[in-house]
Amino acid sequence: MQRSELSALAFLVFVFAVFFSVESAKALEKIKFPYSPISYHSLPFLVAYEAKLFEKRGLEVDPIFAGASSLIVQSMLAGEADLAGMAGPAVISNVLKGGDVIQVAALVKSFSVPLYVQPEITQIAQLAVKRVGVTRFGSVSHFTAKAILDRSNVTDAVIVQTGGYPESMTALSTKAIAGAMIPAPQSVVLREKGFRELVSIKEIRDMNIRFVEQGIVARRAFAAKNADIVKRFIAAVYEGLKKIHDDKAFAVKVLGKYTKITRQNMLDESYQAGIDAFAKDPRVPPEVFKDLAEQLAGLKLIDPVAAQRTPLTAYYDNRYVDELEKTGFFKRLWQ
Repeated sequence: MQRSELSALAFLVFVFAVFFSVESAKALEKIKFPYSPISYHSLPFLVAYEAKLFEKRGLEVDPIFAGASSLIVQSMLAGEADLAGMAGPAVISNVLKGGDVIQVAALVKSFSVPLYVQPEITQIAQLAVKRVGVTRFGSVSHFTAKAILDRSNVTDAVIVQTGGYPESMTALSTKAIAGAMIPAPQSVVLREKGFRELVSIKEIRDMNIRFVEQGIVARRAFAAKNADIVKRFIAAVYEGLKKIHDDKAFAVKVLGKYTKITRQNMLDESYQAGIDAFAKDPRVPPEVFKDLAEQLAGLKLIDPVAAQRTPLTAYYDNRYVDELEKTGFFKRLWQ
């Protein structure tokens, strides 16, 4: 074959490669994905992104850290996103106010924030009339603290909001508070400084307190019209979770990249906390929203009358997970 023919052939190959590359890129569904927090709780999303598992499912996902769940809901209702990584009270609040952000998958189905206290405190009863720090009223740390205290019949402890986990750690260090809800990896630093883990994640789980702490939410109108996208998204996230189980080195690398943590023992503890917390079955337990609505009403954070009139199915939809299950996806994934 002459040089001119080879050049022409090479050019044609190049043109076809570019064409198909462009067409392939066009075929990807673009998804803006706000999520919170930057911790092991969001690791399945981040691993799926870094391992290109979304692309494998035909999705071009743009993960965006967006802070508080309430801010994520606001952005979704404003039309800035249709899917997000979050769970908790903000889902109920938005529905009762006429919003359509619902839970479509549950990644963490129990509290996973342990209680740390001053070294001299050895029993929950010793927190009576003392101050216990949470990040914000209505946050996961708030509900965890309240559940622990209520289960232990400590009704006179004073729950105060600090603003965030770093602020809670500072308040503990200066003895401004007696206890605080502190997750991994910050918990490693507290233990090194002599603070006591009074209630562990395992002990909280043994209390059988129902709560969805992390998951996937969607605008109901979007999900109804784009069920295939929602199912592909959930599938990619759970393939990310499978990779977390199978490839610790990769998962820890991703965790370090996003959290900016470099200490291996802190990364290892965060990784293990995630392994212990993530649910392999993403169905949303309906009773979780019943319990949560009652707690929110008791704290006067929602209208109790509106909550009573609202069916639990207004807050979640398991159809997308159920349809994936019917295809045998989860069975194949975890076999």
